[in-house]
Amino acid sequence: MTAYPWVRLLALAECPPEGKSRFVACNGHELAVFHLAEPRRFVVTPNGCPHAGGNLAAGHIEDHQVCCPWHEWTFDLDTGSCRLSPEVSLTRYESRQTEDFLWVRLPD
Repeated sequence: MTAYPWVRLLALAECPPEGKSRFVACNGHELAVFHLAEPRRFVVTPNGCPHAGGNLAAGHIEDHQVCCPWHEWTFDLDTGSCRLSPEVSLTRYESRQTEDFLWVRLPD
């Protein structure tokens, strides 16, 4: 697996509040940033649902899962797995936070 370079995505002050998500465009990628609790962390994924391209940043988050607003397909944000189809999964990008910023590794 290729280790892509870290890219500064957002200042922590611009990240979504806990339990919410936000759309972010970065380096040609349309991303969804999810702020999860217990433990507190951010999960970064492509914004397009892998089922039909729905806007995941606009989806409902509950129990570490996001529900796509288009067809209600649900994805586990910890594993990427889909409740409706084991063949479909959500890509999750490696992310980390420093004192002031959220960083992500994105493919070229």
